[in-house]
Amino acid sequence: MLRVLHAIIWTGYLNKVRTYRFLVILSLTIIVGYVFVPRSDAGYVTLAWGSSTTFYRGVYNSAWIGSMVAMLTGVFLSLLGFYIVNDTVKRDEETRVGQIIATTPLKNSLYMLGNALSNFGVLSTMVIVIVLTSLVMQIVRGEDFTMKPWALMNPFLMFVLPLMFLVGAVALLFGSMPLLRGGVGNIAYAFSWMIGLPLLSETIDLFGIGRITSSMKAMGLGNYPEMAQQGFILGGSWGLPQERTLNMFTWQGMKWTSEILQTHLLLIGLGIAVSLIASVFFYRFDPALESRKSPAEPGEQPRDIVEMEEDEELVQQVKPVESLKDVDIEPLSPDVVRYRFRSVWLAEFRLVLKEMDDLPFIGDYGVAVVCALIITGLLLPIDTARGILLPVAWLLPVLVWSKMGTREAHHHTGQLVFSSANSLRHQFPAAYLAGVALAMFAGSGVACNLAIHADWAGLLAWLTGGFFIPALAFCLGVWTGSSKSFEFLYIMLWYLGPINRIEYLDFVGAVPGSVVAGIWHYYLVITLILLGLALMGRRTQMQRQ
Repeated sequence: MLRVLHAIIWTGYLNKVRTYRFLVILSLTIIVGYVFVPRSDAGYVTLAWGSSTTFYRGVYNSAWIGSMVAMLTGVFLSLLGFYIVNDTVKRDEETRVGQIIATTPLKNSLYMLGNALSNFGVLSTMVIVIVLTSLVMQIVRGEDFTMKPWALMNPFLMFVLPLMFLVGAVALLFGSMPLLRGGVGNIAYAFSWMIGLPLLSETIDLFGIGRITSSMKAMGLGNYPEMAQQGFILGGSWGLPQERTLNMFTWQGMKWTSEILQTHLLLIGLGIAVSLIASVFFYRFDPALESRKSPAEPGEQPRDIVEMEEDEELVQQVKPVESLKDVDIEPLSPDVVRYRFRSVWLAEFRLVLKEMDDLPFIGDYGVAVVCALIITGLLLPIDTARGILLPVAWLLPVLVWSKMGTREAHHHTGQLVFSSANSLRHQFPAAYLAGVALAMFAGSGVACNLAIHADWAGLLAWLTGGFFIPALAFCLGVWTGSSKSFEFLYIMLWYLGPINRIEYLDFVGAVPGSVVAGIWHYYLVITLILLGLALMGRRTQMQRQ
């Protein structure tokens, strides 16, 4: 059994660390960690106590840097790490390894536990690299050259690694459930991370932020009693050193208690429980188990058998070519080469509307729901319409937009589409404008409301958002080959910008201040850049085909 478990762990580990996605997210985490530990003269602080005139923070020794980066790593990798490891079951299915596994006596619980440990190994590798980066960062910052490896590593061991095991197990659970295996699961996890994890962290301090900062503050108060009157800063505050004074104190790390250890050992036990629950939902790569949800009509043959018989008939009708001399190659006629944009665009738009009706939880009522949002957006007060209803209307089609740039690969139609006459000039703009039309259709009620109130700047911001979203989806889909990147990034932008009212991230014009500041001008430029990159990526796709 141990031998089989080792094979599952090692194979899954190698499959994930060899991907570009692993390297990109690891690099991004290191860069963010570097920025999160600014120089004393950097003009900003990320972890301190301060007021309008003074900041207080610890000296950059091993304990302080290790704890800072550990808190950031826990928050960052608990989100991005999920998207690295949540395709374990899907990968085995696509590579046909699952068919081999299904014929073996391997137990579901062992398969799931092995993959959970494999996911943990991948995320732990990233954590180890970040720990080594923290050691280098302490030397680069140069405030304390005394190396204390245990003081630097113990926040990662106590807080980050148990959380990574739980994240790997949750990713496996999502992958084993058909409903959560694709885009729905990606979006559901993003919302859980944004809303559920902060609430849960307040209860059991998942990221260790509460315990670490309390220990830091207690040490700081011993040196600067006036620090008790200062506000806590975690994230970033500008104004150093010209406008504010920076005072530093020495913090040697936390005092670890059995309560802290027990709390985070509980996460490991919870991860094991989640892995075992995943084995219950695991369908063991048996298509019959999934097809039970849509049984065939009485007297109807299974789909696979019908397709096989049709293929045999086609094979009997096709005559083999004995020589290349028997093939007559003629140039395409003018009627074939002639481009009818309207027909191609209508076909793409009908495909988009069909996908709207196939969305989970909506069924055959996707277009009807959009029509209801249009009417509501027209009747609501203008601030409510663009501040609340427009973000909702442009969240609903996210699973349709995420397929842009990846639809051909998903349905294995790339060779057919890319080999058509002038595909880059014909199909690419039609597919993109079909996505734009979907955005315009879903948000048309708000647009009419803006026009009625003569809010022309808001209407231009709305129009820019309608072009920006499909451009982002197409660019990310073409270059990454996956819908995950768009689903993740779009949900983050949607949550931080229109929902949390951060003006420079408001790409839909939901915040009146962003419209007045002309933020939509920047997104218009970004849209053009994204379209250029998408065009380059699509050309590369065609050359590979």
